[in-house]
Amino acid sequence: MNHNFPHALLPQRGLSSICRRLLRPLIILWVALLISCDSATEQPLVEASGTRYLGIEQDSGVQAFLGIPFAEPPVNELRWERPVPIEGSLGYVNATQFMPACMQTGSGLAWYHGMMSRVGVDPSLMEGPEYSEDCLYLNVWTTGDHSEPKPVLVFIHGGSNTGGWSYEPNYHGHAVAERGVVVVTVAYRLGIFGWLSHADMTIRNPGLHDLIVALDWVNVNIGAFGGDPNRVVVSGESAGADNALHLALAPAMAGKLAGVIHQSAGWSVTRTLKPEDGFALGEALVAHHLGAEGTFADLKGIPAAELLDSQLDVFSGHYFSPIPDPETLPVSLEETVADDLFPEMNLVIGSNRNESLMYIPEGAVLTDYLEGYFPPETWDDIKSILGADLPELAQMDRLRSAVQYTCPSLMLAQAVKEAGGAAYVYRFDRVREGFDAIGAYHGAELPYVFDTHDPWMPTNAVDQHVTNALVDYWVAFLTNGSPNESQSDGSETGGLETGNPETNSSGAHDLEINSAENGRVMWSAWGQQQQALVIADENSTQTHPDAALCEFLNAAQVASARH
Repeated sequence: MNHNFPHALLPQRGLSSICRRLLRPLIILWVALLISCDSATEQPLVEASGTRYLGIEQDSGVQAFLGIPFAEPPVNELRWERPVPIEGSLGYVNATQFMPACMQTGSGLAWYHGMMSRVGVDPSLMEGPEYSEDCLYLNVWTTGDHSEPKPVLVFIHGGSNTGGWSYEPNYHGHAVAERGVVVVTVAYRLGIFGWLSHADMTIRNPGLHDLIVALDWVNVNIGAFGGDPNRVVVSGESAGADNALHLALAPAMAGKLAGVIHQSAGWSVTRTLKPEDGFALGEALVAHHLGAEGTFADLKGIPAAELLDSQLDVFSGHYFSPIPDPETLPVSLEETVADDLFPEMNLVIGSNRNESLMYIPEGAVLTDYLEGYFPPETWDDIKSILGADLPELAQMDRLRSAVQYTCPSLMLAQAVKEAGGAAYVYRFDRVREGFDAIGAYHGAELPYVFDTHDPWMPTNAVDQHVTNALVDYWVAFLTNGSPNESQSDGSETGGLETGNPETNSSGAHDLEINSAENGRVMWSAWGQQQQALVIADENSTQTHPDAALCEFLNAAQVASARH
């Protein structure tokens, strides 16, 4: 007997309160009969906050609970409003299938197709999801062993806050869950639905509000799935990493997060959307649809598809990001770093060697890019530091990757260190066989940290070696706040062979540990030596390869700002 009955029949799916009251007893009885009549095919069943979630068990023994609603559908009068948390019992929830992704133009799928085309892979091998305004769902991967509470990884997908979905193939959590972690992936409103600004809105940054409600759901319910609510680490890649760090600064999250994993972002350190600029775009959207006499409230009556079409016109070239807001972002990331306001935290942060290579247009000229950021008197020195013997394309890639990703990330690592926390910095350099055209591209690390290499990706023994090491680092960080064997970076080594210690600024020891078995070396926290874990065919700890470049670029940008 198949238990994949449709979500649309469940009480949480936007039915009127009268319908809910009438149908709920029938649904509960129906599901109870299904379960009792098919005891031979047992599916995992978890009860949390009075709701019973029916999941699926994978061949590995990992249990997956998919499409769990954490807020009411943000549709009609709830569009652009504060997300309404799911409260009270939903009876039974069939958590055996993913739910539609949030409304978007398809940019997330286009990213995959573009990357695949660059390396000679048929883009049709990658299909995208359905999209809907009704999209506030999360997914949980765990095991049936709840004897000891497990650390929890909450992952936020990237996509420039306009695309992507919580269950992209790279983000499936089964492999990490096998290692004793509860993995949660979450959805949030995108584009104009999640990041529109207008003076008449009752809240700012709806997308961040969605993520806060999702994390609150995790805090309350994850124990029923075997997770430890005191060891919740929020993680993300690209815009998802940016959002994860903003969440760590949100007053509502104070004391609720054990750490942050920040992959390939950082630009918010130097770029904050001003409220007035956001409000102007909101007014432009109203005028676009409703003319000079229209009001923001009237936008709630415009079909979602029409709004999405207008996003491409009105918001062309606009990057959707949070604006300062007392609830979600009292102080911008830029001000937090500049004014030494960073809270103490444990942080894994890094970027990839070739973040920008895929995005450099044909015929681009290095000088044109330099002109937009740096004074002319610094150009020769910048070119020299970049590597005068490098082709211009490689120089542009290194410079753009540094400005947008690497240098802001190193600034964040330094801010965490100065706040008394521990920042573990990495650079991902591994290039797959046949991927030279895009190198260690933006997002390249994701299949490694989740151990989710798609069949169309050429994956050899070296790739699996790198994967095993990264998953071990991530699990260690989730477990004890350090990517090493213990929280103390120099006192315990888990039996691995240690090298010569070098005392860092915090008084701890920078120890290099070599392990041919899993490719792990001791990963020291960021300090005076500016050490980073360089992830390549063989991992190593060294002064970050772009540390000197970033120091010069930061000084050059300050000089440029003074002009």
